[in-house]
Formats: sequence, C-alpha cells, structure tokens
Amino acid sequence: MNVVKKTLLVVGLLVVTAGAATAAGPKPEVLVELERSRVYEGQPVRYRVTLNHVQNPVAPDLSGLKDFEVIPGGQQSLNSTQITIINGQRSQIVRRGRAYDYTLVPRRAGRLTIPGPVARVDGQELHGQAMTLHVEAADRQDLVRMEVKTRSDAVYPTQTFTVTLSIAVKALPGRLDEKNPMAVQSSPPKLLIPWADDERIPAGLEPVEDERHWLARLHDSDGVGFGINNLADTSIHSLFDRTPLAFQPRPQREVRKDADGKPATYWVYNFHRRFRANRPGRYTFGPVTLQGTFAVEQGEQGLLGEEVFAVARPLKIDVKQAPEADRPASYLGAIGAFDWSASLTPTEAKVGDPITLTLTLSGQGSLDGVSPPDLAAIPEVAKDFKTYPATQEIKGKTCRFTYTLRPLRADVAEFPPVPAAYFDVHRHEYVTLRSEPIRLRVSPADRLSGGQIVGRAAPTKSGNGQTLEARRDGIFANITDPAEVRNDKVNAGNWVAVLGGMFGLGVVGSLAIRRLQRRGEDPALVRRRTAVARARRLLKQGAARLAAQDTRAGAESVRAAVVSLVADAANLPESGLTSKDVCRQLETCGVDGALVNRVGHSLDICDAARYGASGGGVNGLAHEADVLFTDLVRSLRRQRQL
Repeated sequence: MNVVKKTLLVVGLLVVTAGAATAAGPKPEVLVELERSRVYEGQPVRYRVTLNHVQNPVAPDLSGLKDFEVIPGGQQSLNSTQITIINGQRSQIVRRGRAYDYTLVPRRAGRLTIPGPVARVDGQELHGQAMTLHVEAADRQDLVRMEVKTRSDAVYPTQTFTVTLSIAVKALPGRLDEKNPMAVQSSPPKLLIPWADDERIPAGLEPVEDERHWLARLHDSDGVGFGINNLADTSIHSLFDRTPLAFQPRPQREVRKDADGKPATYWVYNFHRRFRANRPGRYTFGPVTLQGTFAVEQGEQGLLGEEVFAVARPLKIDVKQAPEADRPASYLGAIGAFDWSASLTPTEAKVGDPITLTLTLSGQGSLDGVSPPDLAAIPEVAKDFKTYPATQEIKGKTCRFTYTLRPLRADVAEFPPVPAAYFDVHRHEYVTLRSEPIRLRVSPADRLSGGQIVGRAAPTKSGNGQTLEARRDGIFANITDPAEVRNDKVNAGNWVAVLGGMFGLGVVGSLAIRRLQRRGEDPALVRRRTAVARARRLLKQGAARLAAQDTRAGAESVRAAVVSLVADAANLPESGLTSKDVCRQLETCGVDGALVNRVGHSLDICDAARYGASGGGVNGLAHEADVLFTDLVRSLRRQRQL
C-alpha cells in the first residue's frame, strides 16, 4: 500500500513539474541571420534580427556596428511553426515575436565582426550572437571606374540638386574600339543604386521625377546597358524565364589615363537624377556597386573577358538651416521667396470690441518651420491693442495667421505694419517684408446709467409686474412680501440617490464605450478588417487600366493590390515592401509554397511592366491576378491572418 502511495506521489509531482514547465513557455531569445559571409567593400548585405518568444518587442540596439552603415529595412510580426522530419527524427521550430531587417554596408575591408545586438524587453537585457563578415577590397583595375558626384554638396530647403553616377568603361580592344562596349555583353552588368528606388530615398528629400518615368527614359529595348537593382522582365508562361532589363544613358567617349598612366579611350555613361530638398539634414547617396564581365583582349574565338567588381563611394549632401548670422527678430522660419499681406475685419469698432486680423504669407518655398509673429513684441501694436494667440493654417503654398485684437483707446486711427522676414535661397540673405497699414475707426465704448439698467418688468404668470427699483441697502431691501422668501433647503438624500444611480450608469456605459473604442482604435485590427475591400478596389482599378491599354499604370495598381493586402494582414509598412519581402511574409504566415511562387511571379511581371519592359507578360495579367487574389484571400483567412 505504501509503495502504491509513493508511486502515485511521484507521478503527481511529475505532472505538476510538466505543467509548470509548460506554463513557463519558451525563453525569450535574440536570433540573427546574415545573407552571406563574404562581400566586397561597399557591397550591401542583408541582416535580420529576430526577437523570438517576446510579448512586447522593441527595436534592438545596433549602436556597436561602427564598421558598417546600418540602413533599416522594415519589420514584421512572426507567428509560424516549422516541422521537419529527418531520418525519422521530428523537430519543430516555433517563432513568435518580431523580425527587424537591416542592410549593412561595410565601411572598410578586412575580417569584420558584427557585434551581437542587444534588446531590452520588460526589464530584461537580451543578447544576440556576434557574427563575422569577410570584406574584400575592390580589385585594383582600370576596366571600369565609377563615381557618384554633384555640382554642389550643400543646398537649402526648396532647392533642387542633381546626383550623377558616372561609369567609365574602357573601350574594346583592337578594331572594336569604336563599338559600344556594353553591346557585346552576354547579360547586363549588375548595378545596385540605392537612390534609384523611390522607397529608399531618405525622408526629407523627394525626387523631381518618380523612378518609373526616370528609368523608362533610360530603358534600352535591345537589352544594351546595365541592369539596375535586379529589375527583370518575366514571361507569364514560365516562372523561371526572367530577362534582365537594361538601362543606359547616351554614352560619351573620353580619353583618360589608365592604371599605367597611358592615355586610353573610355566610354562614359552618366546617370543623372534630380532631387528636391525639403528639410535640413545630412543625406547619403550610395555606395553604388557594379558586378559584371568586361572585355580585356581579342582571342582566337572572340573577346576574352574579366570579372569586375567596382564600388563608387557614397556622396553626402548637406541641406542647411537658414544661417544664424544676421537673422532678424521678425524671421518666421520660411525659406524661399514670398509675399506678405494683412487684412482687418471690421475696420470700425468700439474700444474693447473684438477685431479679426489675418496675416498671409504666400509664395514659393518651404513652410515646414513657419511660426506666427509675436504681435505683443511689436511696440506699435502693443500700445494700442490687446492681442491674443494666433491660429495657423497652411494650404498648399500659403500660410495664414489669424488673431483676435481689442482696441485699447478711441484715438486709434490705423493698425500699424507688421514685419515678417524669410530667407531667400537664391540671394543667400534674409528679406524683411512689411504689411501695409490699415485704416481703422475706433469710437468710445458705451456706458449704461443706473436708469438704463433698472426698468419695468414684463408681467408673467408667476410675477405681479412690480416696478424694479435701485436700492442702496441691498437685495432684501426690495422684498416686502414674506411669502416671497421660500424654504430652499436641499434634500440631500434624494440627490445622493439620483447621483449614485447616474454614476453607476456612467461607469457601465464608460466601460462599454472604452471596450468598443479599444477595438475600433486598434490600428492592426482596423487594417485587417479593411484589407480585402481596399485591395479589391486597387485590383479593379488595375484591370480597368489594363483593358484601356495603360500597361504601366495597370501593372502598378495590380502590384499595389497584392502588396497592400499582405501589408494590412501583417500590419507592416506598405511603402517598404519589395516583391521578395511580400513572398517572405507569406511564407511566415504559413501560405502554401506554390501559391507564394505564383504571387512572386505576378509581382515580377508587374515590376517589369512598370519600368518599360516589352510588356508581353502582361497579357492575361488581369485574369491571373483576379484568380490569384481570390486564392490568396482564402489562404490568409484560413491562416487567420484576415
């Protein structure tokens, strides 16, 4: 009997222990992944940090990566389970948390250490694994030379500037030196240009021309030129039939010195792109990398080539603040060229009456840092008017400040000029404007005598229409009938009961409203609820444009439909998702691999059409996208992502 009891006790302890282990759950951890272990100096590499089994994830600290330029690439929620069976052994990998993607650009060559990221979650410090990246120096060669340059490395907000990627390719050997060296390539050399992608342009800058139109002008339908950012034309009949798109500006021939100091002919290809500065700051363009095979000599069987990896150093542009020196007190924060005016309503008033003053700043330039002038600091205004804080409204290229004023004296004949200064980016100096004075007529305020205040009351049902009289000896001196003095004692008990009931109803109603508000204000939930309807509208728009033979716009709308659906389902920033990111996110959500491949295939077709490819793969895209959309929605709902 004792043996049985002891056995039961041990089993009970095991059950309790197992339950405790289950309740504890897997420990939080930081996982790191690197796209590859060996790159060239300046060549970007993708890096992912995953906070696994973390309830309240926060972005990891990567401040220790001194040897790298760290470019954030977005983040995504993880909720996946992967089961593998090898030789009868079953393993399961569960991921719950958030993944943070980055692009690392090595600043120097050598065996570089990527320090382990640190994440502080719920008071606990989590450390990731350090990794090693072998960075090789770019080969010393004179076949290809690249440079990113600009005429001015400092501008002011509202100014435009041009960034130029200059690629000099050595002429073909022998009698072929008159032939475009890019025309003999079996496939276009690969260029990676960060600022060729609108989504990677830093906030505070904007392209004068969007990437689609810019690249369309450079696209070569014969396939001669450079590949840019892995853009390719895809056939709808084959998933693996991808033809890289080629881009090239009109080349120019120049004579330069080669690595031996001897004159040599180079073909120079200049990729120009214009940007507009919106906000002060320091912005980086690059680095740009190129990888491909270039001809070095004429052999018996034809040209012999050499593999080349070249790097163009990054370019930094300073967008400057308006200078502190000589800045007038009336500076509003505007940069550009503007006009300044004032209006007053009404122009006739009495002392103490409210008057509305509107000051208008309009023109060309930046209004981001504009603030209203302080009228109380203007002596000519302060001595004659009581001023109140302004409201500010910016619409397009116009900013309006609206004030309420009250005249202080009856002898005021006009509202004085108000100064306003802006910084002129062309003249590189401050310009002070003054509004025109406004004629104003102010009369004394009305005063009421005692006889005007006291009069005869109109008879009412409860009143007797007695004459009102002014008495110096107080209110009760006017009361002659004792019946007029009533017992106004408050019954506290009744009021407490009523207020208690109202309070209880208020608490219940408040709790219900807060619950509804929390559900309605949850951004992720709102996005998932509206995801299908929004994506379907974009898909319908794309089908209409394709039917109207507007291939580029139609493909762009179809792509936007798929990307927005996935972004809303996963609560990710839509603007930062590439085609690969969409497919990776679908895999994370547990979508079938065959369906993921179909999505990637369709997105590749859309990308090719957006950049002016032949467009042959677009035939049938509308129908395929409609079927794909239905399957994708069904799969995401099955995985409880929608």
